[in-house]
Amino acid sequence: MTRIETDSIGPREIPADALYGVNTLRGMENSALGGDRIGAHPRLVNALAAIKKAAALANRDIGTLNPKLATAIVSACEELMAGRHHDQFIVSMLEGSGGTSINMNANEVIANRALQILGRKAGDYADLHPNDHVNQGQSTNDVVPSAVKLAVYDACGPLVAALNTLADAFAGRADAFSEVLKTGRTCMQAAQPMTLGQEFGGYASATRRLAARIETTAKDLLTLPLGGSAIGTGLGSDPGYPQAIYRHLSAELDLPLRPGSDPFDAMQNSDAFSRVSAEIRIAAETLAKIAHDLILLSSDPQTGLGEIRLPAIQPGSSIMPGKINPVLPMLMQQIAFTLSGNDTSVSLAAMAGQLEINHFEPVIAAHLFDSTRLLTRGSLLFAEKCICGIEANPARALELLMNSPALATVMVPRLGYARVSAIVKQAENDGVPFIETMIEQGWMEKAEVMELLQKAVIPVR
Repeated sequence: MTRIETDSIGPREIPADALYGVNTLRGMENSALGGDRIGAHPRLVNALAAIKKAAALANRDIGTLNPKLATAIVSACEELMAGRHHDQFIVSMLEGSGGTSINMNANEVIANRALQILGRKAGDYADLHPNDHVNQGQSTNDVVPSAVKLAVYDACGPLVAALNTLADAFAGRADAFSEVLKTGRTCMQAAQPMTLGQEFGGYASATRRLAARIETTAKDLLTLPLGGSAIGTGLGSDPGYPQAIYRHLSAELDLPLRPGSDPFDAMQNSDAFSRVSAEIRIAAETLAKIAHDLILLSSDPQTGLGEIRLPAIQPGSSIMPGKINPVLPMLMQQIAFTLSGNDTSVSLAAMAGQLEINHFEPVIAAHLFDSTRLLTRGSLLFAEKCICGIEANPARALELLMNSPALATVMVPRLGYARVSAIVKQAENDGVPFIETMIEQGWMEKAEVMELLQKAVIPVR
């Protein structure tokens, strides 16, 4: 069973039970890349629905939309926001119409569902039209970037929470390892004594700071171009509409939404997306650096450092029995590689806007959705399957410390730089640990060394 819908290009057959219309069908066919469709991103569908609901209420309030039609449109939007009909959003995220296909997919689904609520057939647009009523007072150019901003902002909430969960996991290990003495390293060389707890405390602090930066930067996304219509003039909307739509949308989402201080700037530029994307990339890069540290620290004690043991979550080789790989740290590194590419795409898309609008919000949205999803899920997996189960190897850590020249720095205040340097050189020539040479030469007893060492790693207050 089909129905016929006609646009300026001509008539097309559409499944009779479809809520989308001819514009959506053409947009789907012209971006038939497979895979990533709008409907797979509920945050975007919900944001579009919230905007369309607020617009209907605003137009009702200022007297430009029949209250009966407004009520039907609102009901259709509420169904979308409740998770229904998302399968009707069939346009690819990377559609090439500058967002028009995304906007029209929403307009047509909402219009046709509203018609059904009114007891009409889908496609019978005589009294309720996707463009004239659902899209009243709007343009793709202010709706789509606003919806993307709201959707990305919403996705940043779980990401921030996931990063803070990861920070808590690091902090838990920092407490557990507070008395594990080890060698601090710079440039992959022994530097100074420290505790393993201090190392993990640094990881916790960094992760919490990354979460705070994303949370702060994401607030820029609450400044919307909505109300600017096609280019910022607001042409096509009636007096009172901008104030009314922000009032209704802010109340619907319980967010302090606001228009840009200059409507043309708000339409022309996408730099807010670039800043959020950059902070997410930086977070992934920093976690990848930490993951790299964990790979080094957990390298097997026979041929590597072996100061910590990662949870054994799966066999590491199809040929080498008993081998266990750092699976989760390597997962985090691969997420960072991916997010670096995503951020580059967002940056290029933001730069490519022309004159009064940026028509590349679809690719910006696709990559930001991917980045937030990957880093949110990756952070939770990292915390649950790796960080919380890390064990220290105190004996190995102390062994490496006692065999390293890192202890030399501790002795400088007692013996002086020149004397300690001479002892280090002598130890290197003899092929024995620095501490043995120092004790053998009678400069200090081992008990004194351990006492100085404990004092040296007390955090500075």
